[in-house]
Amino acid sequence: MPAWKKDGNMLVSEAGGIKGMVKGGDAYVLVDLRDAATAPSGYLPGAVSLPAGDLAGAKERFPAKKSAPVILYSDGQAGADSFKVVRGWGYKNASVLRGGFQGWKKSEGRVLTGDVPTEIVYVKKLKPTQVATKEFKDIVDAKAADKIVLDVREGASPGVLAGAKVIPRSQLAANLDQLPKDKEIVIHCNTGILAAMAQKELKDKGYTSRYLDAVVQVSADGSYEITEK
Repeated sequence: MPAWKKDGNMLVSEAGGIKGMVKGGDAYVLVDLRDAATAPSGYLPGAVSLPAGDLAGAKERFPAKKSAPVILYSDGQAGADSFKVVRGWGYKNASVLRGGFQGWKKSEGRVLTGDVPTEIVYVKKLKPTQVATKEFKDIVDAKAADKIVLDVREGASPGVLAGAKVIPRSQLAANLDQLPKDKEIVIHCNTGILAAMAQKELKDKGYTSRYLDAVVQVSADGSYEITEK
């Protein structure tokens, strides 16, 4: 799948996946490509109306964050042309809804009627298990006494955040006695992937914890740079 995606091939989203995103409060862009006169008779919750014929000229209406999930749908499955337009703008997480609007109805997905929004609004929402980049920086810089910054990166790293506790993800289970349960554990790695795994493990063991879902680079002198995905 990663190679298929990297090559720009069309990706397909399932109705169940979208329902999960809605339930989980995830941020995404859902575009109804049907004619503007058709969409009000029934559309997906959270969708914006943008007819396929107007898509090519609507680049500036899309989020600045290219990692934003963009899901396209029409009456049937959205065409490859619409996908290529959005993917060509750099939205690597673009996809089309399998079966389109009719497929959504068959899945017993909720349908709204009436005026369809036309303004695309994308605000990335943090999950309760995540910590915002700014808050993470504040915790690191202030060396907050009620927090433990946990570095779970694997392998040799050029530097470590000042005051951080270093326990590689693969060694976490064997070293839980090094972590107090009366403080919140704030976890980071290089990309957020290992940090998310560590957060789940700590939660299951009764620890209060959150993780940073971002790219973290730490220099030998402890200075650091965080890049949001």
